[in-house]
Amino acid sequence: MPSQNNTQSIPINWKTIIRYWYILSMMVIVVGLPFSKLLLSIGQFMMAGGWIVERFEGKKWIAAMKGLKTGRTLMRAPVVAFLLVCAGIGRGFRDFFRNRAALLFASILLLHFAGLIWTTDFNYAIKDLRTKLPLLLLPLFFSTSGAFGKKAFYAMMGLFVLAVLVRSIFNTWLILTHHFVDIRDVSHNVSHIIFSLLICVSIYTLFFFLFKRNLFLLWQRGLILIVIVWLSGYLILSQSFTGISIFLITFFILIPVLIFRTRKLWLKISLAVGILAIAAVVFFALRSIVRDYYHVNPVDYTKLEKTTSRGNPYIHNIYAARTENGYSIWIYYQEDELREAWNKRSRMPYDSLNLKSGPISFTIIRFLTSKGWKKDADAVERLTPEEVSAIEKGIANCIFLKEFGIRGRIYEFLWGYDNYRETGNPTGSTIMQRLEFWKASVGIIKEHWLWGVGTGDMNIAFKVQYEKMHTKLAPDQRWRSHDQYLSIFIGFGIFGFIWFLVSIFRPPLMLHRYRDYFFLVFLVISLMSMLTEDTIESQTGVSFFAFFYALFLFARKENDDIIQHDTKR
Repeated sequence: MPSQNNTQSIPINWKTIIRYWYILSMMVIVVGLPFSKLLLSIGQFMMAGGWIVERFEGKKWIAAMKGLKTGRTLMRAPVVAFLLVCAGIGRGFRDFFRNRAALLFASILLLHFAGLIWTTDFNYAIKDLRTKLPLLLLPLFFSTSGAFGKKAFYAMMGLFVLAVLVRSIFNTWLILTHHFVDIRDVSHNVSHIIFSLLICVSIYTLFFFLFKRNLFLLWQRGLILIVIVWLSGYLILSQSFTGISIFLITFFILIPVLIFRTRKLWLKISLAVGILAIAAVVFFALRSIVRDYYHVNPVDYTKLEKTTSRGNPYIHNIYAARTENGYSIWIYYQEDELREAWNKRSRMPYDSLNLKSGPISFTIIRFLTSKGWKKDADAVERLTPEEVSAIEKGIANCIFLKEFGIRGRIYEFLWGYDNYRETGNPTGSTIMQRLEFWKASVGIIKEHWLWGVGTGDMNIAFKVQYEKMHTKLAPDQRWRSHDQYLSIFIGFGIFGFIWFLVSIFRPPLMLHRYRDYFFLVFLVISLMSMLTEDTIESQTGVSFFAFFYALFLFARKENDDIIQHDTKR
């Protein structure tokens, strides 16, 4: 009698293999979001391949090959396989067309196809359509594949947070070791703004995990709290004004929703007091920074020294009002000494440009002033090698080196605002440049408000508009809207703009997901980002938006209600 084997063979389940491939594809995309455009592309190609294979009827193909001679089989096999693949894709799209919410969201891409009718620059239009394919592909894949249960969904979000955490640690090392010219470039191939959005989504995901008591043990929630503090600190360290602003705005929107949804009086009062306290702290902190910026240290102009220690005459322009950290810029100024001393300290000549394409001479003057020093040879010789390197990189204020905080970014904004107000030139200030972008956008909309300029003609329209405006923006800084809503309005007119909004806001209402914590947080973060960024005009931006919109809305079996314990009957 043959011996019995206690182990039971498990037959290979093709559907299970495809499901694991689908999950692996999502994991590649999740890791690629904070790290690599290449991984984003690979993940989406993997998902597309799995989606096609899942719908390929292998049994029909094998049945069609039976009874055929070898030669005929070799000739017929690829033709039959191709037809079955086409049939599977057709069934997939048939299921997709039945999901009205997913189809409505994907119609954002259809809007861009419609814009081809009145465009003239088809080269750019085709590039734009290729970039925005995730707006169709990701809702297609998610809405026609098996949905995730809560456990699998939480695991996927945990992987996403881990990837963002690892990238933030790497970026922190780059920042602390000064491996960058502009701190905005520290994320390299991922936009610093998109990365800040990923951090915001991560922090609010961790907030959910932190208060989900039955999901994690006490010590695990302690680790979650540490990661929240780390990621919040990274937003400050990286001087991400956009990220901090969106984080706070989301908080101030989310708390009133929580107050409205909960039925517990003590929680309502606690949340209301908390939001008022945080708003007060933010207000007084900002007011303090602004006051410090505009504070001017008193100067007795009758007692100014007339010559340097080397006997050269100072220039004192007592009528120039600009200051750095309270010190007047245009007093104690000796340019000949500055030029000679600087050319001895640096390989970048005094009369050249810094790494941010600004005059290095003015950067030196501002930096020395920010330290309260005179602008002469003695001051240049006192600079440390690190300070010389900072000036070469275009850092014009010592505060940007000394403080880990948002103070430097606010100073930069205020300086740009004052410079724009005095000269009308926004170049060099990201916020003032955005005002110029928006001004140009409004000008284009006034002329093309009905149908827009089409999918491919935005660059042409902006080039013409900047010339009409006689803008003082540097030619290499004459960019597009930096506002997704304006970009849509410019491209497709009033009707396209309305359709864009409907395609975003209507699907959650159709699926009753407007109370879901994850979707609500993501929607606020992404919509706020679109006010100051062309969020879906880049590969990482459109992948971020399409992936999380489709994941939270179409790929989950259950909601995570914003106040779950209050909704139980």
